[in-house]
Amino acid sequence: MKKSEKIKLFRGKSKAFVFANLTRQNVFPCAEKLVEILLKKKIEVYMVPKAEECICNQAVSFIEPEKILSEVDIVFIVGGDGTILRAAKFAVEYDKPIIGINAGRLGFLSDIESESLLEIENLFKTGCPVEKRTVLEIDCGEKSALAINDVFVSKSEPGKIAELFVECNGHEVCRYRADGIVLSTPDGSTAYSMSAGGPVLDTNLNAIIMTPVCPHSLISCSVVFSPEKIITVGSSLVCGEKELDVVVDGERVFELRKDEKLKVKCSEKSVKFVNLSGRGFYEILNQKIIGRR
Repeated sequence: MKKSEKIKLFRGKSKAFVFANLTRQNVFPCAEKLVEILLKKKIEVYMVPKAEECICNQAVSFIEPEKILSEVDIVFIVGGDGTILRAAKFAVEYDKPIIGINAGRLGFLSDIESESLLEIENLFKTGCPVEKRTVLEIDCGEKSALAINDVFVSKSEPGKIAELFVECNGHEVCRYRADGIVLSTPDGSTAYSMSAGGPVLDTNLNAIIMTPVCPHSLISCSVVFSPEKIITVGSSLVCGEKELDVVVDGERVFELRKDEKLKVKCSEKSVKFVNLSGRGFYEILNQKIIGRR
């Protein structure tokens, strides 16, 4: 069980960075209202320079996140799960808590919906708990990445079967002929891993879930590894695959060439989600996943 901390914002003293996917029409009014609420509370608001094309407010400072994130108290992310996954990586690097505001479709990683912005008041009154969640660290030689949801290894050629091996701390776990393998965090257990038949894990747990995707086998069980384990994935062919794709949180980050091995482990860093709404994991699971049958 991970310990949670608490965050409280103070009128005229706190700073916030707002990420928003302003390319989506339904995101703009939500982002505009959020900025308005924060400015009324005398919060210093920062956004990326590109947002200046849509958010015409002189009180907002438009700056690259790398130049100011070390100074902010909180990060707000407006959009769908894809926007949250991309923006949260900035927050992870600077150890900042985030609040996801759903203006997309499913929004499983979001804490509140776009119509519930007034709940932000809780940050100023009593403060809100911050939940630390698992992040995966992916390494392959000089290539590296962080995953909040998952990493997917598959053939670069669409429709081709990959022949892969999986090791845990240097010991072989299994070999697969499959479309690929998903390694996910507990947060990612409700994403691609679940669609591939993997288990749903409580986000308070710290673990790595391995799930084969469309394996050519009668046995296709997932395996859950403890957080101190290092998982290695590579081609099981003697001569190696021509090339494999490594997709992190839905984005292709690099190729895994023949004879290269991908190492995946739980990072010392964590993603910090602010629980603004007071809802627990199972309540969200029921509302977002089970209740959508």
